[in-house]
Amino acid sequence: MNRVISALRSLNTVPPDDNEFANWLELTDAVQFLKENAEDDEFVLFAQAAPYTFIHTVLVPEELVSPPDVDDLMSWDCHPSHSWTTCTTFSEPPSVSIEGPLSYDRSKTLAQGEQLIFSRDFEGRTGQKDYIEILQKLTHLMDLHFLPERSAYCRLNHLGDLEDVIRVKRTSATSEGFEGTLVTIQRPTFDEYVALTGSATIRMFDVTRFRPSHFGGWKHPPNLKNFVDGDLYYRQVVEHRHASYIRGFQIVGAKTLKTDIARRFTSSGNDGKQYVSFLAHDFKNQMLREISLAPGETANYFTESELPFEMSPAFFRAEVLSKYKADSDKYQLGDRSISCRGSWHLQTYDINEAGQVHTYLVYLRSLPYEEQLHWKAYNERPKGPIAERAFKADFEGSWDIKIDPLNELKYLLLDLKKQAVPWWTLRSEKLIEQVHYPVTASADEWSNEILLLDQLTVEGFEENYLRHKAESLGRKPDPRLRSLQLVEECLSALGYDDEHGKELVAPLRKLHNLRSKLKGHASGDSAIAIRKEVLTNHQSYRKHFESLCCGSTDSIRTIMETFKDFT
Repeated sequence: MNRVISALRSLNTVPPDDNEFANWLELTDAVQFLKENAEDDEFVLFAQAAPYTFIHTVLVPEELVSPPDVDDLMSWDCHPSHSWTTCTTFSEPPSVSIEGPLSYDRSKTLAQGEQLIFSRDFEGRTGQKDYIEILQKLTHLMDLHFLPERSAYCRLNHLGDLEDVIRVKRTSATSEGFEGTLVTIQRPTFDEYVALTGSATIRMFDVTRFRPSHFGGWKHPPNLKNFVDGDLYYRQVVEHRHASYIRGFQIVGAKTLKTDIARRFTSSGNDGKQYVSFLAHDFKNQMLREISLAPGETANYFTESELPFEMSPAFFRAEVLSKYKADSDKYQLGDRSISCRGSWHLQTYDINEAGQVHTYLVYLRSLPYEEQLHWKAYNERPKGPIAERAFKADFEGSWDIKIDPLNELKYLLLDLKKQAVPWWTLRSEKLIEQVHYPVTASADEWSNEILLLDQLTVEGFEENYLRHKAESLGRKPDPRLRSLQLVEECLSALGYDDEHGKELVAPLRKLHNLRSKLKGHASGDSAIAIRKEVLTNHQSYRKHFESLCCGSTDSIRTIMETFKDFT
């Protein structure tokens, strides 16, 4: 859009030099802009930059411009401020009907068309009263949604990234050097809508040029000339060194055929898709080899062939998961699956005893090519077999009954939320999805997961409630005590001796203190000492994290049981 704004700014900037001003009045740059933008990936649907430029696009049935009625179309007088209205008659009996936004256009061709842009205003709005709407038929068909923070109608692309398809720009002379409203659309999306609706694009334009301080009106009669330049039809008046204008329309052909759209909807979706090869364990042929994900390069269990099984596992460095953990808005990293919003889904993965992530070729095949390349960068030789849990679930069809410490803790906290206990609150539903095991040897990943685990568990305790409860139970807690200390006060009031109460809360205090030291004020040497101690005692950050989860679960379960009669 910046390129379009720059071009419009140039079109609407009055040159100070007299000779340049005379050339500007010829309007050759305006004609060139319309021609070039008709081929651009970002198509101008509407532009209004007072007092010089007006561009407005509508669609009409294709048969109405084959051939076009030039004189009829030149009489256009539509504007985005036109909308649906009610029309009444005062005959007997009186009647009422609905009239469309183009119903009263002087052009009979355009009167049968479809308006795309609507300029509306409402006094009940805070701040700017006027705003732009886009025809819902277009936004719904193309799955577009308006995001105010981007000032655009957006959708998610095949990688789950936000894509600005229709952009609405309101600019001021002070901020942009160009004052007006601009609406653009990505050309492939627009062409698809035009083809689906069997329409032709009519883009009307009116470009007027003069020096406001010197303009006193037009000569009569005007020196009017008619031009046909490809699909551009316009009338031009040039009054030398005084003023000029062009007014006309442009027929823009779609670059997409309806048959191409139909093929895309009826194909498997893999036509023309690229595939990556992975180093994988071909257990059918008992070898480690590069295997392509392309269809026909693997086989299922029911196919007689020498091809490797599509369930052949490929192994990856644990860092392959880092980008998914780093963006919880875009990715949902489950216990054994990964989803990308509105896009792709990896059905299963797991982590073996050697700390390698692994999944199967059949599931990698379903990923977009760009995502396959991401996994390819971390592909490596297996350092051990697939995880026992994966083998049981994926090949034996049985359940792994081994308790997972993090999942157990999450289920317990979700149960607390369901019970709506007054002493603990789930601060954010998102935290349940954000907390994961550290999977790499990165100390930063480990400390970030500890931070999230502390936010999920310790920060959920309701300090005010616990303080009031301790007081109601006869305790006199120091005003400086925080939530975990207040839990200890309540436990003491309920019959636990002070030391026992501290022991029960100790796992949570350990977690919270570790979070404070690693993400707060710990010096470099102190943090290094903590990491060294953790790895000495637990061998890996994941095992240490499992220990924190087990301790937190035991502590919260005991508190839950003790506080069950709190009201």
